[in-house]
Amino acid sequence: MKKIIITGANGMLGTAIKNALSHHELYPFSSKDLDITCTQQLHNKISSIKPDYIINCAAYTAVDLAETEPEKAFKINALAVEKMAQIAAHHQATLIHFSTDYVFNGTATTPYVPGDITHPINVYGASKLKGEKAITQVNGKHYIFRISWLYAPHGKNFFKWVAATDLEELSIVNTQTGSPTSAIDVAGFIEHLVINDPKQYGMYHFTNQGAMTWFDFASLINHQLGLGKKITPVADFKTAAARPAYSVMDGEKTERVFDYKIPSVKDGLDEVVSRFRESGIHNNF
Repeated sequence: MKKIIITGANGMLGTAIKNALSHHELYPFSSKDLDITCTQQLHNKISSIKPDYIINCAAYTAVDLAETEPEKAFKINALAVEKMAQIAAHHQATLIHFSTDYVFNGTATTPYVPGDITHPINVYGASKLKGEKAITQVNGKHYIFRISWLYAPHGKNFFKWVAATDLEELSIVNTQTGSPTSAIDVAGFIEHLVINDPKQYGMYHFTNQGAMTWFDFASLINHQLGLGKKITPVADFKTAAARPAYSVMDGEKTERVFDYKIPSVKDGLDEVVSRFRESGIHNNF
C-alpha cells in the first residue's frame, strides 16, 4: 500500500484515478482543499503527508478561454507545476503529471513519439509545455504522460455531451484526427504503474490506441448507445483557440517500459458505455 496525494481529485481524471487507487492510502484534494498555485499550501500538505507519489490531476483545461486568460493558464499549468516538482523532489516523492497532445502543432502524418519536436499552436498547449519543461529541469523522480481527447462516463466531456444533448442533429468536425482516451483506462494504467513501478522516469504517451476524427468518435458513440441522432461532418468549427489537425501519439514506449497493453479506442469506449449504462444516467434523457 502506497501513500498517495491526488490533486484535482474531483475532476474527471482525478475521480477515475481516485477510484482505481482506492486500496491505497489516499490523500485526495480538490481545488477547494488545495490551491496548487499557493506554494505554502503545497509545501504544508506534502511535508506533513510525506507521500510516495503525488499524482497531479489539477490543471487549467479551458482551451479557448486560455487565449484571453494566458496568465491564469500559465500560473496553474506551469508555475504551480514547477513548485510542485521542486517540493516533491525535496521529499523524494515520485511526481506523476499529465500533459497533452496540444504541445504539438499537428502537421505530422504519423503518430508523435515522446521525443518529437514540440510546437504548440495555442496558449493552453504552450502552458502545458512550459509545465513539462519545468518538471524535467528539476532533479526529481517524475513521470509525464501526454494524454489526449479525454472522456469518461462522469464529468463534463465530449462523450457525455453527445450522450445527453437534446439535439437530434449534430454537426461535428472531421478535420481533426486524434485518439479519444478513456479516463478509466488512464486510471487503470496508473494503478499498474504504482504497483509495478519500473523507476524509468521521463516522458511518455498514453492514449487509447487508434486514430479517428471527432466526427468518427461522435458516430461511434451514437451507434454504441443507440441514440439515433443524425450526425453530419463539417470541415470547420469556429473556436478561439487553434487545434492541431493531427495529434495521434505513439504509445509503444509506454507499453514496452511498463509491460502494459494499452486498450484500443473501441475497447475504451465499450467500457465507458458499459459504466455509463450501469450508472443509470442514460435513463434521464
